Amino acid sequence: MTLNQAQTPQVGWSVGCPEDGEAYRACVERLDRLLGEPGPLISEIARFILAGDGHLLSGEPATLWPIVVIRSCASAGGDWHAALWPAVALECAMTAADVFDDLADGESTDAIQHFGSGAVLTTALGLMTLASSAVLRATDDGVPEQVAIRLGRLLGDGIAAAADGQARGLVARLSSTSVVDAYQLSASKSGPLGELATRLGAMVATADSESVNGYARFGWHLGVYCQLINDALDVLPDRPMKKRDVRDGSPTVPIVFTGSSGAPTRVDNDDLVAWELAERRRIADEGGVAVAEVLAIAERIRAEEALDALDRAGHRTDELRKLLVVPNQNRC
Repeated sequence: MTLNQAQTPQVGWSVGCPEDGEAYRACVERLDRLLGEPGPLISEIARFILAGDGHLLSGEPATLWPIVVIRSCASAGGDWHAALWPAVALECAMTAADVFDDLADGESTDAIQHFGSGAVLTTALGLMTLASSAVLRATDDGVPEQVAIRLGRLLGDGIAAAADGQARGLVARLSSTSVVDAYQLSASKSGPLGELATRLGAMVATADSESVNGYARFGWHLGVYCQLINDALDVLPDRPMKKRDVRDGSPTVPIVFTGSSGAPTRVDNDDLVAWELAERRRIADEGGVAVAEVLAIAERIRAEEALDALDRAGHRTDELRKLLVVPNQNRC
């Protein structure tokens, strides 16, 4: 039974998949409400963070995972409006996770420079807490209470699984690793997030576990696909050198494949920039980027196979397939 079979949609709602702009605007409306409830400083810092880097409050949102939640819901036969609170919850949780990641990597973001690392860390904790509250508000849009509770458990379990993968990546920096290990690390931190996004959307729409598991398989491979593409882009010599992967010798596929081990110690900034540019060129020239791209193609094929199975079961997956054609149209 789908959500739309179980209840009458609210006036003005429509079945089908919205344009991204419409979906983002609807998410922003709920996010504004959510951020109006905590203390003023937490709200200010959270809005500052969510206004940058393609997040929901930026001038041109390009964040991927809320769109995945909404498209999964529509594909599974639900009314996409009912997935808005879960989509906002995931955006809050992912934004908080990005902050934790930046702090763990020692990156100095605009928010950290403006408010200080302690205040930003505390705000990230607040965003994670708001995410657990937001997902339960799906009942406001007609999602049955028992389903909303399952969504809340799913959100917590999914974020915890991704955090475990991220922690494994941080620990792996301290020891040598193989390309297989690097691939598995990428999959362990990104696969759970992709699976979480598609499960959240599908569970809003249907109680059929086989269908939900089909969306989960697609989401897992989509997440790993995007991660591998990002890992390849982050080491290219013509990309902005904001990410510290090359400097830190992070255990990503391109870096491990080419035996890159991080920047030398005790070098001034000019020498560090010159070293990193040369190292990025070496990683590209010696096939690090190509290997990551080949692995990404394999993940895309697996994602397409998961969608093929959903098609055979009567689901419409056109909008989900578009995420595999241009992976960086939305920010992974």
